[in-house]
Amino acid sequence: MSKAPTVDLGAAKTKRSCLVMLVVFIIILGSPVFLLYAGCFHVGPFGVVNHADAGFRRAKKTIDSEQLRAWALATVKSHNGTNGYVHYVKNSEIPEYIVNLYSTPPETAWVLPNVSDQDALVGIIWGGGFFHWGFYVGTTNYIMEPFGDHQIAEWTNGIYYMHEGNLKIR
Repeated sequence: MSKAPTVDLGAAKTKRSCLVMLVVFIIILGSPVFLLYAGCFHVGPFGVVNHADAGFRRAKKTIDSEQLRAWALATVKSHNGTNGYVHYVKNSEIPEYIVNLYSTPPETAWVLPNVSDQDALVGIIWGGGFFHWGFYVGTTNYIMEPFGDHQIAEWTNGIYYMHEGNLKIR
């Protein structure tokens, strides 16, 4: 007599429910990781670049470039050390119209030491990590040369806006 093979339906259900639980677990843990990846590397930089460029457009409309240059040249004279390194400028020394240009204050500001009046330069930089943007303010004959992966736009003679990356300034 041959008997029909016995099938353990409980084991099949257990395997299926374990598989379902595993898929749900991967979705629950994988979604935030994917969204973080997508936000940081695909969606995020465009928003930050647009935010930075919007501040540049706002600055051109609301800030007197010659007033900014006068502040920068005076700042160079007040930070004229002889140690050969850049001198950092505290945010409290930066005019409010620059500090308040973005929702966060500048990350850093600096002047070049030991420069002639013709080579005077102040940099005011925002951002952090993998993206920075800011202004370089010099005399009217200062010309900013392209460097690295930075995009550069001239505001007026000797004053430039830049941001990192290959997206064009708008």
